[in-house]
Amino acid sequence: MIDKPQILTLNLPEKTNSLLKENNYNVYAGSLGKLVDTNNQKYTHKYCSLNFDFPPNIHEFDIVIVDLSNEEHIPYREEDHIRKANKSKNNSYLLSEHPQTIFDPRGLSAHFLSDKLSDLIKREAIIIVLQDENVSFTYEFVEENGIHPKRNGQEEYSIYSFMPFFPFAQNKYGKETNVVLKSSEFKSFLEKYNNDFSYETTYNHPKIWKNEERIPNPSFFPLVCNKDDEIVSFAYLEDDYGLYLFPYLKENSQFVLNFIQSIAPTIHPKLFPFSTEKKWTNNKEYSLPNHQDLLTEKEVIKEELSSRIEQKDIEIEANIKKYQFLHEILSESGDELVKAVIKFLEWIGFDDVKDVDEDKEEIKEEDIQIETEKGLLIIEVKGIGGTSKDSECSQISKIKYRRAKERGKFDVFGLYLVNHQRHIPPLDRQNPPFSKEQIQDALNDERGLLTTWQLFKLYFDVQDNIISKEEAKECLYDFGLISFKPANLIEVDIVKETFLDGYVSIINVEGTTLKKGDELYVYKNDSYNLVKVLEIKVDNKAVDSVSNGEVGIKTDKKINKNSKILIKKLALTKVTVAQSSNICKK
Repeated sequence: MIDKPQILTLNLPEKTNSLLKENNYNVYAGSLGKLVDTNNQKYTHKYCSLNFDFPPNIHEFDIVIVDLSNEEHIPYREEDHIRKANKSKNNSYLLSEHPQTIFDPRGLSAHFLSDKLSDLIKREAIIIVLQDENVSFTYEFVEENGIHPKRNGQEEYSIYSFMPFFPFAQNKYGKETNVVLKSSEFKSFLEKYNNDFSYETTYNHPKIWKNEERIPNPSFFPLVCNKDDEIVSFAYLEDDYGLYLFPYLKENSQFVLNFIQSIAPTIHPKLFPFSTEKKWTNNKEYSLPNHQDLLTEKEVIKEELSSRIEQKDIEIEANIKKYQFLHEILSESGDELVKAVIKFLEWIGFDDVKDVDEDKEEIKEEDIQIETEKGLLIIEVKGIGGTSKDSECSQISKIKYRRAKERGKFDVFGLYLVNHQRHIPPLDRQNPPFSKEQIQDALNDERGLLTTWQLFKLYFDVQDNIISKEEAKECLYDFGLISFKPANLIEVDIVKETFLDGYVSIINVEGTTLKKGDELYVYKNDSYNLVKVLEIKVDNKAVDSVSNGEVGIKTDKKINKNSKILIKKLALTKVTVAQSSNICKK
């Protein structure tokens, strides 16, 4: 253990205290007191005592760390609040009565602490405060006197009463902060944690009189401000002591340790004799051979890295802009949703996609029209907070037959596309959002049902070569609940057993030939994946192909048990519209 500095912590979490001790610091883990759950009921009261833990020699400590955000509770036990020994004739307690249900001793304890710190700050010392909301408590003193206790007045104290300097402005909560300290190691340290800071209080910049005018106190240093330029963290350095008030951190162990290890020794070197014995070796005058050249090269690397990161950020923004329509089909409604769907349809290969709403001369019924080789595909697009009513699903049927009559032929295909439950993440939505009756009605009426979530997943299936754009386009002409299934798949078997964490599967092959190097389609949970056959074994012997019997296959990706294994059979004839309807059905 390092003797110096001596560190007193008050209400610091156990994890933070342990981390300081693990790094050999001399720590006394004390307390301003824990909150007591009195649970006072109507017309009831309890007598309480302070439960702070201060070492008797506080004036000999070098560093005091106070965490005001740690509000640990303990249950009320009467025996904890009875004096075991009393040399005086008085027997005073603090009264906690209904409606108070929690006794917070920290305000009065902080007042007692202030007297003890007055001696400590007469020499070089550090006080570190981790902030919380500034609250005050009224304490009522009671003199026990048999069955007739005597009330001895009230006093009010803030949890910040111990502060030797406290330019408090107001309680104000926020998360957006900015480090305002000038460029230094201290500034870099604070910026490392800035995204995790929040604040509960703001502070004024104090002023002093100098040469008959009021000027900002030169001992006061704002460290962090909020977006309104209000001070939320500061340092106050006067004479030989330093006071540091920092924003709130949910997890402060590394912050406290790093400040003690890296920042405090540079500002208060006398308090850290073991940390600063060889600090002079860092001076340029005592540089080792090649040291300055290496530092220069390091700065060049940092500049190059910064430039590369900046360029990558530009690429990320461009990528977001390019593919934003994929998020919009899952979040938008109205015209914005229609425009995003049109971008998707154009990406998948449709030409002449028409936004009907932009044609002011026509009655607005369907949202999108696409004239194709197979006929006219009309799409009604909706973004809704729930799931679709029967009337919403079937509305496209009326429009379909109206368009067929206008054309004089039945080459019109109707599709209802919905972004359902759009305010919640797609994986948490009801999928599919259609009832059995709605799906059967769509089959009977020869129209399609589809969700934008399916389109989103389709994009990545196309990118992964699971399904081609042409195959996906064919499926949009289908009836009922549309499923984007790759064409010409033959089912091989369902995986009964797996080994080597899913990289080896046991299946039965019958009626088809499986070869080493084949690509297999794996279907489970309504989605397809592609895997490659790396090895085939029959009776524990490696073979290049197999057409019948139980085999073990090793693949380049994991396969889950009960997955369906399929293989693509090359189509030798042109697929007709009628055939595509059968292909795309589950």
